[in-house]
Amino acid sequence: MFKRYVSIIASVLLAVTILLPTTSSVALANSDVQQSKISTQAANYMVDVEVEGLSGVILKEAIQVTEGQNALDALKKALTSQNVKYTVQESDFGAYVTSINNEEAGTLGGWDGWNYTVNGQAPSVGAAAYVVKDTDVVKFFYGRWAAISTTTEVIEHSENPAITVNLIGDTFTPAALEPANWTVGQSNLTISTVTQNTDQQITIQFNGKVDRENFSLVASEETVVGKAADALQITVVASQASVPEAIEKVTNYILSKSVSSEWTAVGLAKAGVAVPESYTDIFEQNVQQQIVENSGRLKITDAERLTIAAAAIGKDPKNINGIDLLDKIYNSIDIKNVDTMTRQGTNGLIFALVALDTKNYEVPKDARWNREKIVEALLSYQRADGAWSLATSNTGAASYDMTAMALIGLAPYNEQPAVKKAVEKAVTFLSESQGPTGGFNETFVGGISSEATSQVIIGLTANNIDPQGEQFTKNGINLIDHLLSFQTENGGFKHTMTGSTDGMATEQAIQGLVAFDLFTKGEGRLYDFSVISTQLEVSSHSTLQGIVNNSLLNVQKNKNEAWSSIFIENTEIIEGYYIVQAGEQGTKKETLIPEGTKKVFIVDNDRPYRYFDAKVVEPTHTFTVTFNKEIQDSKANLDKIYVEDITGKRVPVTVKANGLEVTVTPEANYMKGQLYSLVVIDPVSIEGKTLKQAARKLFIIK
Repeated sequence: MFKRYVSIIASVLLAVTILLPTTSSVALANSDVQQSKISTQAANYMVDVEVEGLSGVILKEAIQVTEGQNALDALKKALTSQNVKYTVQESDFGAYVTSINNEEAGTLGGWDGWNYTVNGQAPSVGAAAYVVKDTDVVKFFYGRWAAISTTTEVIEHSENPAITVNLIGDTFTPAALEPANWTVGQSNLTISTVTQNTDQQITIQFNGKVDRENFSLVASEETVVGKAADALQITVVASQASVPEAIEKVTNYILSKSVSSEWTAVGLAKAGVAVPESYTDIFEQNVQQQIVENSGRLKITDAERLTIAAAAIGKDPKNINGIDLLDKIYNSIDIKNVDTMTRQGTNGLIFALVALDTKNYEVPKDARWNREKIVEALLSYQRADGAWSLATSNTGAASYDMTAMALIGLAPYNEQPAVKKAVEKAVTFLSESQGPTGGFNETFVGGISSEATSQVIIGLTANNIDPQGEQFTKNGINLIDHLLSFQTENGGFKHTMTGSTDGMATEQAIQGLVAFDLFTKGEGRLYDFSVISTQLEVSSHSTLQGIVNNSLLNVQKNKNEAWSSIFIENTEIIEGYYIVQAGEQGTKKETLIPEGTKKVFIVDNDRPYRYFDAKVVEPTHTFTVTFNKEIQDSKANLDKIYVEDITGKRVPVTVKANGLEVTVTPEANYMKGQLYSLVVIDPVSIEGKTLKQAARKLFIIK
């Protein structure tokens, strides 16, 4: 400890005279004046020396010094007279007292150490440069620099929140646990309790409802051992209205960027949003670079992650341009005599299960690994406290992320007694580890992170456990509340409260939110792409019906009171909505419903239209139709421009002509989640000429 802090303290305490205006560092400003020349005729003085350490007064001694001696000389003489051990370090900045009575400088982080005053004032020079005078009172004491901080942001309008307060460079005193020693900057908030986590961390529980404005928290001098800490500023963040709105915000943010991550593609697909076509090329490039070109250094988690993404975007992982990703998993190779399945620790085992179960892929009987063997190995690495670590060991350091991921992998096997017991232990571990602000504090990742919360949400929902339940609610804050508090104004998510929008945090947050959304709707696990939900809603005209068989859709039309299959002429997927246009023309009578589809609309293509791509719009959206000739402004003519719903019924709209343009505005809001058609049928120009080509634009309401 001594060697670790000597170089830091020697230089740092030059600044301590600024930080501590009533004290002076026990350092020599110039080494050339460390030794005072003592005249044989010099007078003797009496000097009072006091030494106070962390635990109290070490000595008070009146000693005799000789004229010309300095404060450090007086200290040494007093300590020697009482047989108190001390050490003094010589440095480029002079002599520095590094320990007295075994209390070493720097033990609280490097901003603490031995300081001194003379007659209650801090000299501007080090102790070895201050020449004492008769009757001086020289006091040496262990001084500290105190600063309080928190990673907690408080949600506006939240009731009875709690924050964690960290102290740097000092330790809290028992007085810190008294609410009266803290001043809160919001009049409607009071402190009910203060609990101590460590000597440098406490949790403050408030009573009351939080206002929108940021506020301060001030600690009295009695709360810390050394110098009083400056006020702590608490940030108040806007509340999040709902998970669906948060999903929409993060989805829009992701789509505004380039989608290049497998995990992002999975999140989008499960959110019912079409993964951009550009990602398909990126996916195939990743297979080429990470699997083919990297075969000698293969990471099995690459094969597993790409398998999960393949399921999400509707590709066969057994044949990605001739590459069998599944075989790379269950027939894992050895690299340097280490099986790649376990080369990356428990990660490989966990995501092998996740990948194999995305579509319940078959594992050959002669494969190196099967599901039973993987489950058995993973269970063997569970720690006694219920957690998992990254290491293939049951004694490795507990990890919240790895524990949550293990829950994800084991979810399909929860009916097995051994698995059920392991899951229960892991859930208990996570519940007991959840902090007072709703998250998980892990030094390795920089403190309380959104990613840990996202993973726990995915793991719990995979096992049908509510992240908003009592077991995962601390001080009124549940896991969903906690995750939403990390969302930024642009829709992305932060890694920690003090950070900014982060790519990894965002891709894990969309998965966590979507996993919870699926859980609340009873629509299964995040990584399960095995079957399209049997509750899939299909909307159509009364003369049309859709027959869903697993993932295939067949469209039938009622003609002369009899149903018969008709052709599928066009399909389009937009933000999770699948639009199928059926008619008399075409070559196929069934279509594969894309993964992640949340609703199917079947539209009767009853005449040849000039078709414009569908769009998702607001309930009050106004369309502008532009013609190449000025339109005739008459009711009869404008009635040829109209809106109809999925059943073919016209919707009341206001149609106005203005030269080449016509605007179409709903008289009442369109219904959310419904499809409408904007139709233009043979209007005429002011010259009376028919604009013959019929047109249709389909649109869905947000």
